[in-house]
Amino acid sequence: MSDPERVWKSGEDVQLLENALADSSVSLDTRKALLKRASTGLFAAGGIGALLAACGGSSMSSSSRATAAAPATTSMSTSTAGMSSSSAGAQIQEIVDTAATAEALAVTYLSAVIKQAPGTPVARFVDVLKAANAEEYDHFKALIKLGAKPITRKFWAPDAFFGPNLSGVFPTLEVAETLFVNAYLIAITTFAKAGKASLARYASEISGVEAQHLALARYAGNKLPNDVGFTDYSITSIDGIVAALEHVGVGFGKQGTAPGKFVSFAPPPPDAVTHVGHTTPA
Repeated sequence: MSDPERVWKSGEDVQLLENALADSSVSLDTRKALLKRASTGLFAAGGIGALLAACGGSSMSSSSRATAAAPATTSMSTSTAGMSSSSAGAQIQEIVDTAATAEALAVTYLSAVIKQAPGTPVARFVDVLKAANAEEYDHFKALIKLGAKPITRKFWAPDAFFGPNLSGVFPTLEVAETLFVNAYLIAITTFAKAGKASLARYASEISGVEAQHLALARYAGNKLPNDVGFTDYSITSIDGIVAALEHVGVGFGKQGTAPGKFVSFAPPPPDAVTHVGHTTPA
């Protein structure tokens, strides 16, 4: 089994535990603590995929997590069946904060790739990348309008994400977009449980675009682009998405585990985007 398959397909026992807890009235903090204990046991036995599939794998700072768990705005905090108002609001805020952070990372990465593309095989797809960059920035702006507060705007970018002659770009995008689609499925599920129909639809609109990016990344990497009947939902907590990104070397506000360098988010320059339609959620 390949390394990506280990990330997506191992740790079924911890995943079953997480799914059961997610459908219960157990508090968010208690759920994370239980999953952390379960995943630590598997990690000690070599089950890295299980750790990534579990909730408690993020190593962001406690102050960042406090920000992510801050009370949500009034529009995001009505009480729902099986979930208290404060618990629902905290989960929603954590998801939109993390999603905005991921979108900032995507814009930062794509802008750097586009800048380096001339004279490389990636140049053939530069217009596609510019469109994706514009779309990721549209996602970022929409999330900010919803009250998202990015956890960081400074990232550690592994050198392997670029590679010689940008050979690492499309494999990196395939992994990243798989995680992004998965992340928005987490958002849709959480928003639906909280009775937030509009937020669930917004997340679905973004997820559809991220799935387009995934298909295009696979096509550019000489793979069958439409290779699944259903998109991947192996990770069911937003902390698991962060842990998976950290596992491949990304650092959120700190140095990552792979050789690389720090990069900071900024709005993409005009020559790193192109015109796209439907720039705000319906």
